[in-house]
Amino acid sequence: MAQESVLVADVGDGGVWVESVQRSSCGSCQAKSGCGQSALESIGRPVRLWVATDLKLEAGQQVTLDLPDGSLMSSALALYGIPMVGLILGAVAGQTAGGESASMLVGLLGLLFGFGAARWLSNQRKGQWLPRIVAVAEPGTTMTITASEHLKG
Repeated sequence: MAQESVLVADVGDGGVWVESVQRSSCGSCQAKSGCGQSALESIGRPVRLWVATDLKLEAGQQVTLDLPDGSLMSSALALYGIPMVGLILGAVAGQTAGGESASMLVGLLGLLFGFGAARWLSNQRKGQWLPRIVAVAEPGTTMTITASEHLKG
């Protein structure tokens, strides 16, 4: 499980928007003056993410997110890989069956089928792939409590 401390940027119905600044691990790299990752880090581009929760949180509050191991890789593979495989298989099948025009048409149909399959799989695995809040810092303090303790209070 990967954990990251983030700030609550905005509170909405059924969840919160959290923000974090991307940090790279290349601080000691010799080529950092010519590196794009180092330039992005110096800009401090914030990453914003919606997290569904029933917790009563306030903007500016610090929380700890937990992202299950492998969830980023498996979700990216499903959402990008399945449509791409559908496109390629469709194009190959179309080329075999009827030439270039059929290849384009069947490839497009394979891509659309892949998007549908990826959406179905995403809905099936949504609970396993979504980040969740595991700890909350009380407003004005750095002390954190678990999310379950926060719900009791």
